Order: sequence, then C-alpha cells, then structure tokens
Amino acid sequence: MNNKQNVRKKLERLNLLKDEAVLYMDLLEAPNTHLGLSRATGINRSKVYRLIEQLEGRGLVSRRTDDRGTFLVANDPNALEIELTAQETQLQRQREVLEDTIPDLFALYKNTKNPFVIHTYEGTDGLRQMQWRELQTKGELLTFGNTTIEDMVIDHGWAERMRERTVERGYRLREIYNESDRSPDFTVNKEYLALYEARRVSEEELPVATPMVIYNDTVCIYHFTDEKRVGVEIINAGFAHTMKSIFELYWKNAEKIDY
Repeated sequence: MNNKQNVRKKLERLNLLKDEAVLYMDLLEAPNTHLGLSRATGINRSKVYRLIEQLEGRGLVSRRTDDRGTFLVANDPNALEIELTAQETQLQRQREVLEDTIPDLFALYKNTKNPFVIHTYEGTDGLRQMQWRELQTKGELLTFGNTTIEDMVIDHGWAERMRERTVERGYRLREIYNESDRSPDFTVNKEYLALYEARRVSEEELPVATPMVIYNDTVCIYHFTDEKRVGVEIINAGFAHTMKSIFELYWKNAEKIDY
C-alpha cells in the first residue's frame, strides 16, 4: 500500500491529478470499464468518465474492444516521457520567443515617463533573479568583483548553468577585483573563460566592498552575508554610462590576470 502511495505521489509530481493517478495505476494492473473503475477506486462514475477522457488526451489510456465489449487499457508508461519531451520542446520554443521579445519589451519600458527605475531583491532566489536578468547583456558585462556567482547563491550547479547560458549568448565579461589569492579554477568551462578577462587593483587604490555589475543601461549592486542577501538593480542609461566610465579608468592601470 505504501509503495502505491509513493508511486501515486510521483505521478502527481508529473502533473497528474490524484484521481487520475489512481485510475491510471488501476489500469496498469488490468484493463477495466468505467463502471469497474468506479467500483474499484470509489471515484464517482461521472468523474471517472471525465478523468479517463483527460488521460486519453494525454496518451496514457486507450480503448480495446473484443467479444466481451469495450475495455479501458493503460498505455505504456513511456508515454509519460513522450509527453515530458513534448513539454520541453514547447518550453524551448517559448524561451526562444521570449528572448526575441525581451528587447522590444524593454524598448517600450524605457520609453515610459520614469527613466530612473530601481528594483530591490531579497534572499537567494532574489539574487538568482538578478543574475538571470544579466543574461540580457548585449556586447559586454562589467564587474567590480571580489566574489563569484556561487558565493552569492551558494550553488555551484546554478553558477555553472549561468556560465553555460553566458556562452550561448556570446557576450564578453570583464572583472576588476582586489583579491591577491583568487583561485583560477572557479570554473571548468573553458568556453566561458575564453569570454572572461580579469584584472586586479589594490584595495588601497579601489576597495571593492560590494560586488557591482554593469550591463546595458543597468547597474546591479549585490550585498550578502551568512544571514542576509539583498540586491539593488538601477536602470538608467546615464548612471550606467557613468559607472562604465569609472570602470574603464581603473581597468587601464589594473594588473592583468591570466586564467
């Protein structure tokens, strides 16, 4: 009984309703009729008709007719994988449309009567959202660093996925930091490292106390401790241009770092 409950819960995580999972599992054991399913599961007969129709639509149930009549039959469980693959394909198409639409939406956004926009974020999820928005970078992303992506969100897997997406988009990254002993093995993604360039300045010359990222018309400020993680996103072309100019002034005289 406990094993069946575990399987049912897993099916629910695959977006089946509880009663849909119950009906599908019953049919996996043996073909049945609508009436037989209602009696076996205790689900109202009219509801069984509706749910079976939904399961048929998902390719999980079909009908078989012989000299005894028509029976409902569970299809191969691999149908769940086929459905998931279709969903992944659809999601990828939606992502491509979104990426193509984002610049147009931001063009409208920038034409509003509020040219200086501030967004605030809290917690690890908030900082991840800020990092994800950085993937909108056109051309180049600049960073006053002293930290890594994983330091901010405590998740190396997430950080490596971000680097993979950066490679897909093909924009370059330049970072200025103070650390004298940063390890060069913060990532194994060689394609990312080909897009990444770092230089170091002394803390006396420029104390980088808070990580700051500059891209497009946006300046992001990250602050995190063991207890709290917050971020601020300032969207303003003039401010971003000023911060880019400051970055370039320090970049010229900073010590080159080879990775």
